[in-house]
Amino acid sequence: MRKSERSLRTARELQDHDFDGSVNRSYYAMFNIARATLLSIGVPERDLPRTHSGVIAAFAQHAVHSGRIDPELAAAFGRTEALRLRADYTDAEIDLKTAADTLARAETFVATVAREFALHEPSRATGLENDKPDHSDKVSEPGIAGERLEPNYPHPQPFSLEEERRQARENWLRLRRQNIEGARDIGHGRDTRRHAKQDLSHSPDNDLDE
Repeated sequence: MRKSERSLRTARELQDHDFDGSVNRSYYAMFNIARATLLSIGVPERDLPRTHSGVIAAFAQHAVHSGRIDPELAAAFGRTEALRLRADYTDAEIDLKTAADTLARAETFVATVAREFALHEPSRATGLENDKPDHSDKVSEPGIAGERLEPNYPHPQPFSLEEERRQARENWLRLRRQNIEGARDIGHGRDTRRHAKQDLSHSPDNDLDE
C-alpha cells in the first residue's frame, strides 16, 4: 500500500515535465494496490501472479466478481497498463492531457480500492511482523475518493493489450539490435555480448516490479 501511495506522489511530481514517467508511476500505483488487495483477502505472497496480465486478471476475479469494485473502474486498470507500455517501450510520447487523465484515474482507483478493502486499517496487515503504518509516507486522500466513474470519464482510445505488448517487444528488440550494432562499429564486441545479455532483464516479457 505504501508503494502505491509513493507511486501516486511521484506521478503528481512528474506531471509538469515528464508525462511518460507520470503515466508509468500512475500505473504502478494501481498495480501495487491491486497486489495489496490480493494479499489482504488471503492470497499468499508466493501465490501472487508473476505477470502484469495475471495481476490484472486476478484483481478482476476477486474485486469485480465479488461485487465490491465497479467493472468500469477495474477495466481502467488494463487500459492504464496499455498506456504504460506505450510510454515505456515505444517512441510515442504521452501528452499532458493523457498524463493528467491517467493520474486522475489512478487516484480514483487507489482511493476506491483502499476504502472497499479497508487497506488503510492497521488490522489488515499482510502477515509481516512490525508492518506498522508509516504516516510520514502516507499521501492525502484524493478529493474524488469513492466516486464511481461517470459515463463521460475520459478514456484512452480503444486498444488491444496484446497489440501493445507486441509493439513494446518489437521496439525493445529493435533498440537492442541498434545498440549491439553501434557497439560493434566501435570495436567493443566482447562488451557488447555482455551488455546484450544484461539487457534481457529489461525486456517487456520480464517486466514486473519497477
